[in-house]
Amino acid sequence: MAKETLITACPRDCQDCCSLEVEVQDGKITRVDGDKNHPITQGFACPRGRAYPELIYHSDRILKPLRKKEGEWEEISWQEAMDLIEEKLRKYMNAYGPESIFQYHYSGSESITKKITIRLFDRLGTTGVSGDLCMQAGVSAQQYDFGGLEQSDLEDLVNAGGCVVWGRNVKVTHPHALPFIREGRGKGMKLATINPLSTGIEDNSDLIIRPKPGTDAALALGAANYLIQKNLIDQDFIFEHVYGFPAFRDAVEEFTLEKTSEITGVDQDKIVELALFFKNNSPVTTLLGYGLTRYRGGGNIIRAIDALSAITGNIGKPGAGVSYCSDRFWFLSKHLQGETNPYRRYLDMADLARGILEADNPPIKMGFINAANPVVNVPDTEEMKKALQSLDFLVVVDLFLTDTAKEADLVLPCTSFFEEEGVRVSSWSPWVYYCPKIIDSPGEVKSDEEIMIELAQRLGVKDFPWLNRNELIEWATEPLEKLGVTLDQLREKGHTLPPEHKSVAWEGLKFKTPSRRIELFSHKAKEEGNSPIATYLAPLAENYDFPYQLISAHSQYRIHSQFQVTPYIAKLNPEPRVIINPEIALAKGLEEEDLATIFNDRGQMTARVKIDNRIRPGVIQVESGWNVGSGGCVNSLLQTQKTEMGDCGALYDVKADIQKKE
Repeated sequence: MAKETLITACPRDCQDCCSLEVEVQDGKITRVDGDKNHPITQGFACPRGRAYPELIYHSDRILKPLRKKEGEWEEISWQEAMDLIEEKLRKYMNAYGPESIFQYHYSGSESITKKITIRLFDRLGTTGVSGDLCMQAGVSAQQYDFGGLEQSDLEDLVNAGGCVVWGRNVKVTHPHALPFIREGRGKGMKLATINPLSTGIEDNSDLIIRPKPGTDAALALGAANYLIQKNLIDQDFIFEHVYGFPAFRDAVEEFTLEKTSEITGVDQDKIVELALFFKNNSPVTTLLGYGLTRYRGGGNIIRAIDALSAITGNIGKPGAGVSYCSDRFWFLSKHLQGETNPYRRYLDMADLARGILEADNPPIKMGFINAANPVVNVPDTEEMKKALQSLDFLVVVDLFLTDTAKEADLVLPCTSFFEEEGVRVSSWSPWVYYCPKIIDSPGEVKSDEEIMIELAQRLGVKDFPWLNRNELIEWATEPLEKLGVTLDQLREKGHTLPPEHKSVAWEGLKFKTPSRRIELFSHKAKEEGNSPIATYLAPLAENYDFPYQLISAHSQYRIHSQFQVTPYIAKLNPEPRVIINPEIALAKGLEEEDLATIFNDRGQMTARVKIDNRIRPGVIQVESGWNVGSGGCVNSLLQTQKTEMGDCGALYDVKADIQKKE
């Protein structure tokens, strides 16, 4: 049979949201790469995308339901599996009430119908999980500042006079931004990199700043104060489009160059250079990273950077803006969830293990987890395992026996996105992506949606009317029609850019705040118990006794804990790595390729040493997402603590020590 090439889109939790070319021969996927005809992907796929064939055809993939019996796994039929789930759900709901069951869904796969799990368990009245491990602190911040979230298209980046890559490692987490940065540089764009870690773009940067982790709010406020004191701000823009400037001006006056330098560890002349970068290179685009929000004061960090951009007029015009994410498609999730149960009990995601173990009236007896691997990705791995082991019955839906699935009593095998039709939207892309069914499902796997629809039918759940997955997709995509996009169009033409799409964030300078301006003073923030003005909150880690800041950055080879099982990724990234500055290496007697133990009072991990003189002294960098068996699961060391807004885990606000492994 001749080869066939089809177009789909990656559904992973990633900023690039790649359009993919999939080569199929004899009903089997033989190659996955970037779509050459898509303006963002431009024929390039990251290592994870190219590893997809190995992932979906991996010998360890689960193809039939598995039940744990006396500590061993046995294959059972879907009829037996669904009978067992129904029996357990009814048992615990009748004996203890629906809140004795908790349901956890996160970002393992992000086509628009996947979160139907949340709707089902909401209607059952079970205990849910609230909060976030990634970005909600910044979401809350920009909602205070702008009334919503918008970001300009990547293509607009070439219009910038300056680009500030602040806390984002584009080579790792956003590689498809690099061609646009290079094109902008070719047109004279200046580039600033602000990050305590090595990002690989320093050699092309005009300004490099490495602040102490978690002090970025002070850095931005100090730069803002310098511009205000020197009268180098955009007075006209402030007068017409900014609310609360006098209060902001007074509040930041304390951030002198001397104090800002003391807090951040950044030389005073570098702070001035940063301030003048925003002034002299307008329009300036700032690309924000999510690591910024993984400290106690993460939301205020984003608000401070927003304010620096606002007072220099770098918002709402081509080449200018503060790029965090966009809420343009969030109405689809609201449509999918419908009217939620206002009385539902929730556990805090950042402290999930303790929430399960300490839940009372009723206690948690049963769990249902899909699109998530909390043992590896939620703080305090050992406590998370203990919490799952405390349950009478746990169901996990996954492709593999992850560390979370290993704790389950029943594992249901699910489809990959190649084996089902789907529609994909993203918080980082303006495109609506169509994902056709490309291959048949292996074994007896089923989609998450099929599982939820059958459970709803078995339990007689109201407000869950779909008879099959196709009906659900057609209903879930109906709201796209207000953007000029229909499911029929997607099926016919593939990926679509909505006709009314705006390429520049806040174009027209029409903000959604109560004042209809950028709010440097937010009454909403004050009403919700936060500072009305961006402020600096010292990292919690400053109170810890261990000597080094521990940052568990994302890997370019995995999405959280996914993909490491593939031979391709295992060859590129065979073992956990720890990156340290030569100063730490000298102090601890460590050399390149030594095996080291990283530890604190919570736990420990093992990793191979890499020495890099571009990482800030006093910082230890490891990769998040390694499984428990690797010895490199950093979540064993993480504190269960949160940001000041957004209920986000403060995953980087932690310290540790390092020593050569004996």
